[in-house]
Amino acid sequence: MTLAEALAQVPLEPGRTYECQVQGNRIVVQVVPGRITQPVARYDESDVMLDPWCDLPIQGERITDFNLVQQRLPINIPYIPRDDE
Repeated sequence: MTLAEALAQVPLEPGRTYECQVQGNRIVVQVVPGRITQPVARYDESDVMLDPWCDLPIQGERITDFNLVQQRLPINIPYIPRDDE
């Protein structure tokens, strides 16, 4: 259930502020008359990373050939003692 669905079930009065505590968090709902003209942002735009965190290839450059090698486990697996030994 979304917050909007839960609040739709409550008779809210315009101009009134409601407060409650949910899971140790203080919740404040202010009822403002009228409709929302802009959609409410679901995330903070400052959280969006615009700069790449890795070196991206130059446009037109691509990897065309690679070899996939399957590695095998060593035949003699060494004994690793437990911490209490």
